[in-house]
Amino acid sequence: MMQLHLPRIFISALLYLAVSFSAIWLINPQSLVNFVGPSAALISGLLLIWGITPLIAVLLVSPILAFGLSYYFHLEANLAVMIIAVLTIILQGYWTKQLVSGFIQYKKWLTSRKHLFFFLIRIGPIASLVSASSVLVIAMLDNQLITGTFFYTFVHTWSTSMLAAVFFIPLLLLVKNAEQFKFTKRFFVSFTSILGGLAILLLLKTSQHEQQNYREALFKQSKMEVERIVLAEVDAVVNKINSLSALFKASDKVSLKEFNLFSEGILEQGSSVRALEWAPIVLFNDRISFEQESSIVLQKDFYIRERSANGTMVLAQPRTRYAPLYYVYPQYNNQEALGLDVYSNPEHILSMQAIVNSKEVIASAPITLVQDELAKPGMLFSKAVFLPPEDNKLSGNYAQQKLSIIKNGKLLGFVVAVAQFDRFFKRLAQQKEQEVSFFIQDVSSSKPHILFGQAFPTVNRHVDTITIEVFSRLWQISIAEKKPWFSQTKSWQAWAVLVGGTFGAVLFQMLVLMMAAYSSELGQQVDIKTRALILAKESSEQKSLAKSNFLHNLNKELRVPLLAMKSFIEQLKKKGINNIQVTGISHAGSNVALLLDTMMDLSDIESGKITAKEDCFDFYGFLQRTESILKASNAYAGKSIVFLIDESVPHYLNSDELYIQKLLNALIESAHHLLKVDTLRLSIKLHKHKLADTSLFFTLSPLNPALTHSNEQGFHEQNHSDLTADSTALAMAVKYSQLLGGDTSLGTLSSGAGVLNASIQVTISSSEQQEIQQGLIFDLMS
Repeated sequence: MMQLHLPRIFISALLYLAVSFSAIWLINPQSLVNFVGPSAALISGLLLIWGITPLIAVLLVSPILAFGLSYYFHLEANLAVMIIAVLTIILQGYWTKQLVSGFIQYKKWLTSRKHLFFFLIRIGPIASLVSASSVLVIAMLDNQLITGTFFYTFVHTWSTSMLAAVFFIPLLLLVKNAEQFKFTKRFFVSFTSILGGLAILLLLKTSQHEQQNYREALFKQSKMEVERIVLAEVDAVVNKINSLSALFKASDKVSLKEFNLFSEGILEQGSSVRALEWAPIVLFNDRISFEQESSIVLQKDFYIRERSANGTMVLAQPRTRYAPLYYVYPQYNNQEALGLDVYSNPEHILSMQAIVNSKEVIASAPITLVQDELAKPGMLFSKAVFLPPEDNKLSGNYAQQKLSIIKNGKLLGFVVAVAQFDRFFKRLAQQKEQEVSFFIQDVSSSKPHILFGQAFPTVNRHVDTITIEVFSRLWQISIAEKKPWFSQTKSWQAWAVLVGGTFGAVLFQMLVLMMAAYSSELGQQVDIKTRALILAKESSEQKSLAKSNFLHNLNKELRVPLLAMKSFIEQLKKKGINNIQVTGISHAGSNVALLLDTMMDLSDIESGKITAKEDCFDFYGFLQRTESILKASNAYAGKSIVFLIDESVPHYLNSDELYIQKLLNALIESAHHLLKVDTLRLSIKLHKHKLADTSLFFTLSPLNPALTHSNEQGFHEQNHSDLTADSTALAMAVKYSQLLGGDTSLGTLSSGAGVLNASIQVTISSSEQQEIQQGLIFDLMS
């Protein structure tokens, strides 16, 4: 027993692994939900033919499957997912077995089209609901998402499980029940099913490829759009800095009013720039005078300050030079930043010396702004403003009019733009809400700073990372689809291919199996008809035998008085008594004897005791003898017949001369009786079917059809059966013609006159047979 189960477990395990890996590899995108439907259909089929053995293989191999999925496909097949998948496979297998147990046990799933239809409905659409429903839970666990619709996932899994069951299970049953079907039928169904399955697989694979290409193109387009918009916003900030720095380069002195007016012109509403600032260079010796003058200009106490270690604002420590924030626009909510020495910024946040050395815009690391109570991260974009080269030739008085110019470095100060991109990123996320979500970090240092968003799940989503350089800073933008593929809205083309391909494939397989079922139905009907014919033949033979026995017994019983009557007549004739009465009795006895012979002929023909001979004879001589006998017969007195022999009729034929003579006698007697004429015309023609197989036709019609119209009314009103029943001679003619391989029929000419036709099968005698027959005739005549 164990030797039988071990190979089955091994085969089931191999098929289970092969189908699972193939399903995940073929179905795009690759996901844990892909293998459940086909695997459940596979195990259902194996369960129908091998019992519980395949389920043992599933339990043993599932850990290996989970490891393989994690190792080769990088799919997180955790314990919960695998338990649900295994339970789904077992449940669908048992339910399928319960649904079709009657079909399998009595081997009637392919015996009729009705049984086949209900069998396919049960193993396909009905049983596949188990895996389709369970996959919804697996999809939620796999995609880490419980919101949204998974209807496409439900239909897709239902489709794959149904197709696998409809194409695979019948093939297994054809192998199991090989003795029930012929090899040609099994080969046709198997070969056609495999070709159809491959065609449907290719169609669905092509459709999936197009869908995924379109999905990937949309994702790339969204990614490029996000990158473009982010860079455009950063460039807009830098353009404002360059514009403001150009103002200070071009003007001898910029007042607070001029600064505010210019800043108002370049700072549009909704910009990521929160404030534009100007920080002039102030030497240590000029600090006190600068603070006093600034207090007058700004009309408030002004001190050069810096940020302490705990984040509070304190007076700046003595240093060689300062760069306090002097002008700020807008002043609302930004007053706290006035007087802050930008040189006090930590080196890792923003190095002012690096700004001076680069002479370009430099961005700081994300910081918490002094003027922001909500602690939103902001960035400082700063640029050093230098005295133009031509200004070096100006007089010392003109140069002294500048506020805090470092003569040896020609540095006027720093233009600073305080940027907060939080609102911009939110607007961008809302614009792309239906397509992608993104997570932006500053990765310039070893510790990333989050600029926007948070980490998002990446399972079953297109994910990509962009790294862009933002003026000495590196931003990393992680972009992913907002929803996994299984909960995304599908196009009508995707639904059309899925639904149409599924039902088309099921219909194709159903038609293929229907042809086999129809063939089985025909075979059953043929067997039933054959058995019925055999029984009918046996019954007919028994009845015919009983009738033949009865007729033989009746013939014997009637022959005895006929022989006695004939003996008495002979004795009367010897005594000289030969009057009319004796002659009448003699004729009556002869007629009764003839009727008995006819009856025995009919009985022997029906029972098959008589077979026609194939002897060679002179047909023309036979017709001459027949004509002479008819003319000499007393029963033919007052009647005449004309023989018309077609030139195609040969002189010698192979057939039974005796029964042809009986056929002609019966035909002539029937024609006189039915057509009610005394003069007949007998036309004889020959028709060749093959080289030696021919038919001989006898046609009896009135010699003068114009004189027979008055006698045809009764003939036209009777059918063939009625005429045969009314004429014993015609019944004999029918039997004789059938014995000779032909038939007898009634008809009418175009003139309306009746006609009696008969045909027999004959063979044209060969030259050797003719020579032998002629030699026999010559010997007899000699």
